[in-house]
Amino acid sequence: MASSLIPDPLQLWRDAVSKLESSVNSLVTGSMESPEVVRSLHQFRSVSMGIEQAFEKAIGACLGKVNLPSRRDIANLAETLHRIEDKLDRLLAAPADAAPAPRPPRTRRAPAAAPAPAPTPAPSKTPSKTPSKTTSKTTSKTTSKAPVVATTKPRRTARRRVG
Repeated sequence: MASSLIPDPLQLWRDAVSKLESSVNSLVTGSMESPEVVRSLHQFRSVSMGIEQAFEKAIGACLGKVNLPSRRDIANLAETLHRIEDKLDRLLAAPADAAPAPRPPRTRRAPAAAPAPAPTPAPSKTPSKTPSKTTSKTTSKTTSKAPVVATTKPRRTARRRVG
């Protein structure tokens, strides 16, 4: 087929970009031979590296004050996690014919151990003038064969709000 009367816009774009690239390449090649340009590029690079380091330090300080991790902290954490996963993979890759370690039988009772000492009652703050009537009742109820283990709950204290 013959070429159409309407020019291809993509071909025009490709031609323009290739001409621009060739002219920029020739300009840069000629200017890189000049020592002044090389020196100024070196100075620009060193100043930009200093600014980048100062910026990273300032951002790290701000993130530290609000107790957030930096990008470097996250990268270190990911690397550590990767090493741990590799170690786990090596440990879990044990031979298949190895028998698993025997487990203790699952029972509802705790293993037979020495009975825990009975807790001593806390002294009351106000002295009692009347004798307690519950002492005679409790002695008759403790006739079971299983050891009695008394548990005490920690006393809750009211917390003050500071603010």
